[in-house]
Amino acid sequence: MSPVVDSHVHIFPYLDEPSGFASQHEHRQFLQLYMSSHGEPVRRLRDHTRVTEQTLLDGSGSLTNVNFRVGKYGRFEWTVDTEDLYIQFFPPSLQAMASPAEFVLQQMARAGIDMAVLQNARPYGRLNDFFAHAIQEHPGKFIGLADVNEPDPNIAELRRAVHTLGLKGVYYAGRGHFFTGETFDQPQFDPYWEEVKGLGIPVFWELFGAGDIDRLERWMRKWPTISSVWTHGFDPAVLSQMPDDMQRLLRHEQLSVEILYPIHWARDHEYPFPELRPALATLYQRCGGERLIWGSDMPNVERNCTYRQSLHYLRLLAEGVIPSADVDRILGLNTLRLFGLGD
Repeated sequence: MSPVVDSHVHIFPYLDEPSGFASQHEHRQFLQLYMSSHGEPVRRLRDHTRVTEQTLLDGSGSLTNVNFRVGKYGRFEWTVDTEDLYIQFFPPSLQAMASPAEFVLQQMARAGIDMAVLQNARPYGRLNDFFAHAIQEHPGKFIGLADVNEPDPNIAELRRAVHTLGLKGVYYAGRGHFFTGETFDQPQFDPYWEEVKGLGIPVFWELFGAGDIDRLERWMRKWPTISSVWTHGFDPAVLSQMPDDMQRLLRHEQLSVEILYPIHWARDHEYPFPELRPALATLYQRCGGERLIWGSDMPNVERNCTYRQSLHYLRLLAEGVIPSADVDRILGLNTLRLFGLGD
């Protein structure tokens, strides 16, 4: 059987530690900023009633002083006027707010997944060394992506991450420029992209901002030999419209797209999500079988559906839409090829 490789997994230490930030306080501040715009609803802890008022940012967009903290059972919590509020960012089963490698490996074994790409997203910390330890302790199970300090990317740290730690790609979040207003395609970042090009590693993009599709398309024209992955997939409603900027983006052969829907789609839709079949057909038509990769966003995905379901739905919906040989590519072979692994 072809290997199954999850392109989007998170391992991390207890989230109320600095985890590569300068301090616990700085890590908490970043988490508060991240949660202020997240799609999961805010609720009141005492009765779980939904709260729609923005309480993590003030009117000027600055962080509020609300004792933002790491809770338990998948929650981030804060207090407004003596009322405790929370967001259920992880499933309640994540009791200790940590995702060690051994926990994820057992989840993978249960779901029938052979290998996972560790995405180095900022909320969890700056985890180059944490990833390297997991890769060393569990050979053949993890592929690690390097952390980037987006406003001031460190070329020396990138070299260390690849040459010394054995990481095989870069995770780049556009929101890392939130406080500076800069963008990844500006000339001052060219030396960093030259290094990425020379190392021959892919970039996994977390981009949600206005204009990011156009911006990435221009960047790819400038850096045509750097393989890229659009993480988290594309909104099915946007795919059905296929605006011009998306058409231009998807023409680039260097771009792969994650198929990663249940983490958000399962909030309001029932497994196995048959309404996603047109989106899969559109992606397959535009990208073919060699530029799509499957990911789960584990352990986060289990707040809305099980890990096994986040894999199995794709097999079900692909019937009659995507040939079985290409399904095998999407579920693992394409990801291995992206990193120069496998046949």
